[in-house]
Amino acid sequence: MRKKSPPALAAWILFHLLDEEIRYSALGDFEERFTQKAAAKGRPAALIYYWMQILIILPSFIKTQITWSIEMLKNYLKLTVRILRNQRSFSLINILGLGIGMACCLLILLYVQDELSYDRYHENAGRIYRFVSNTKMGDMTLEVAGVSAPAAQAFKDEVAEVENAVRFRTESQVKVIYGNESYREEKIAFCDPSLFDVFTLPLIEGNPETALTLPNTLIISEKAARKIFGKATAVGQVLQLEDFPNLKVTGVFKDIPAASHFHFDFIISMSSLDESRDPNWMTFNFQTYVLLHKGADVPQVESKLRALIKSKLAPQIETSTGKSIDEFYAQRGIKDRSYLQPLTAIHLHSGGVTGFEPNGDIKYVYILSSIALFILIIACVNFMNLSTARSTGRAKEVGLRKVMGSYRIDLIKQFLLESIVLSFISLIVGILIVLTVLPAFNQLSGKDLAGKDLGSGIMLGAFAGIALLTGLLAGCYPAFVISSFRPVTILRGRLKDSLKAGRLSLRSGLVIFQFIASILLIISTLVIFSQLRFIQNKKIGFNKEQVLVLNNTSPLKDQIHAYKNEMLKNPNITKATVSAYLPVPSSRLYSSVKAEGDTSEKSGPPIAVFPVDHDYIDTLEMKIVEGRGFAQEYLTDNEAVVINQAAVRHFSWDDPLEKTLRFDRKNYRVIGVVENYHFESLRNQIKPVILYLGDSRGRISFRIKTENIAGTIEALRRTWKEFLPDEPFDYFFFDDKFFSLYQAELMMGRIFGIFSGLAIFVAGLGLFGLAAFTAEKRTKEIGIRKVLGASVPQILNMLSREFVLLVVIANLIAWPIGYYLMTRWLQGFAYRVSFGLGIFILAGFITVFISILTISLQAIKAATSNPVKALRYE
Repeated sequence: MRKKSPPALAAWILFHLLDEEIRYSALGDFEERFTQKAAAKGRPAALIYYWMQILIILPSFIKTQITWSIEMLKNYLKLTVRILRNQRSFSLINILGLGIGMACCLLILLYVQDELSYDRYHENAGRIYRFVSNTKMGDMTLEVAGVSAPAAQAFKDEVAEVENAVRFRTESQVKVIYGNESYREEKIAFCDPSLFDVFTLPLIEGNPETALTLPNTLIISEKAARKIFGKATAVGQVLQLEDFPNLKVTGVFKDIPAASHFHFDFIISMSSLDESRDPNWMTFNFQTYVLLHKGADVPQVESKLRALIKSKLAPQIETSTGKSIDEFYAQRGIKDRSYLQPLTAIHLHSGGVTGFEPNGDIKYVYILSSIALFILIIACVNFMNLSTARSTGRAKEVGLRKVMGSYRIDLIKQFLLESIVLSFISLIVGILIVLTVLPAFNQLSGKDLAGKDLGSGIMLGAFAGIALLTGLLAGCYPAFVISSFRPVTILRGRLKDSLKAGRLSLRSGLVIFQFIASILLIISTLVIFSQLRFIQNKKIGFNKEQVLVLNNTSPLKDQIHAYKNEMLKNPNITKATVSAYLPVPSSRLYSSVKAEGDTSEKSGPPIAVFPVDHDYIDTLEMKIVEGRGFAQEYLTDNEAVVINQAAVRHFSWDDPLEKTLRFDRKNYRVIGVVENYHFESLRNQIKPVILYLGDSRGRISFRIKTENIAGTIEALRRTWKEFLPDEPFDYFFFDDKFFSLYQAELMMGRIFGIFSGLAIFVAGLGLFGLAAFTAEKRTKEIGIRKVLGASVPQILNMLSREFVLLVVIANLIAWPIGYYLMTRWLQGFAYRVSFGLGIFILAGFITVFISILTISLQAIKAATSNPVKALRYE
């Protein structure tokens, strides 16, 4: 055959791709007919003729191919259903294992999606940044999500890249009065009118252009409008707030989505706040956000903002200190490292920067994603192990199908289809599990995830992708291995199982891998709970038990001590103290403190200084290690302080008593030293703290007896109503507030525990299936051994030792990995538990025990079966 031109070659290739029967019935032999046509009418005419013929028969060919593909798919599906039905136990184990793995993955995927979605609902989310003041002074760093009152307008006016700016100033625990009703509200903020230009906050009622422009106006959320006004129109109504009477409602905004780093119900116009007009640039009271123009260079903008702040600070510092700002900075070792934080990074990447609400942590997103991946991989490994283990059972089928003319590609398609069908069935099971356990998971994680989130386009696509990928990953290895068996070897019965005695096969490696993942989860759970137990039992320098704290006691004013003394008459209340500054999340005050003998002009670093009353130390049962505490009989104690041991070390004193400290333009003498106590999280080293007698009326703490706690609370409430009948009664227990510092760890501990159990369960299912297969494969051997006198324990040992060895190997590999990971995690705590070999031995015992128990269920069944039936097997 002579060389063809490209068009002729294309026709020839397409022609030979057509179905043979259609091709020859329509055209006959292509080469011969083409040569005849070319000789009679010329090559171009022949080429056109054959292209026309091909186009004529092409629709028929396509129809035939589609029909054939549908029939083949039907046959594959029928065969798949038949196989799954005939192997019910195998199918159930696979579906349940994959279903649980997918359910865990889907639950965590919902959680991660929610965490990553924070603040992305704003139309300009990608251009909104929060200004974070970061000032380093010597060895101390002050990092605050705030800046001075005049900064926002200056940013907008003097930095070209800033399109707009908005300020927030929050208020907490404000009493709201409407008619005869009063409410204590926490989610209150003052804000500029530019709020609507920067953030997406749709108004249901009111005009965004004028809603916050005038003093004494506010906008409220839908929820607050329903709570206060019911179905009545809110706009035009007047509310009374403490210190801000006669606030006119000018708008109602849609409730802020859950995935937001702030949730205000009351937003008051910034012009209502006198502090908003304070020209002082040396404060950090206003959380300020900027909207940058598209394409703005963020590092360059940060540099400009720092330079702007420095230029505004310079004259104020020079006026107050008589020094230039450069001299002032150099003398105190000050370095300004302020920066712009992307809005979408606030929730997960804020670190120690406090904001409006507690934030999440990106590391927990990574950890949970890893757990989801681990469990899904364990489920896939189970499927691969069980599928390859059943390969000998399918070997004869493969051999016969190959002898009957099946191609390897057909076998691969069949096995992959089985895997994918099984995967999608498991996905349905997983979704049902998710819908069932979602309320419990919400309670565990503190989220408000809904079942409808499963129906979003992104989630459906992700679920389908997970199912397809899982099916392909789980089915590709068995498909290619099984389909590669040689028919002669199979039919002669010489096929060797992939798990060969005396060496590790791929299947053994997969079993080891899944137990490594399970052991790591168990070790993590044990260490997390050990750390939480350490926190709970650690000597923290005060007694957090049986202390009830009343919130928002400032309205008592001068009657606060009268209320306290009245309640001390109750036999179930032993001690009480008035102070808002507690060693749990509460008010904090830091001040520059200079020690006696310090003659330098340099200000001391900020130290925690807490105003307390005479009964503070006794009520919290702190221990005095030197000197004494405050006493009513010493009138000079108004100029005295009690410090902790960390403060003694900070000032390098050998004998701290009667030493002098100066802060707030006043000298105080040291009369006592208390044992170090934790007034911050155990993640931080204990820092210096100074206690002095001062007026702080925000809270009253009562030490109560364990008898009749409910009656004590009712007595507190009844007396409160006598003093303040219109004020809400709000309280908490000290130990609950203390452990609120560790909510993330508590949540992670519970999640690790649950998912560790699920990982072990899924891995156990795999072992159960493998043990069942091994027992079935060795049925004749077991029968012969029993006839020859083997006992049940001997047969049990024979069947289980191989798997137990794999679990032991997995432990030896997982232990150093777990030690490294948990050591890194514990480094986040200044005070942490020390864990030794015991935790690893316990994790190993748990996994070995569960594996032996799982295998024994099948091994005992095989060992106690009738040997006659075993010898007649097959």
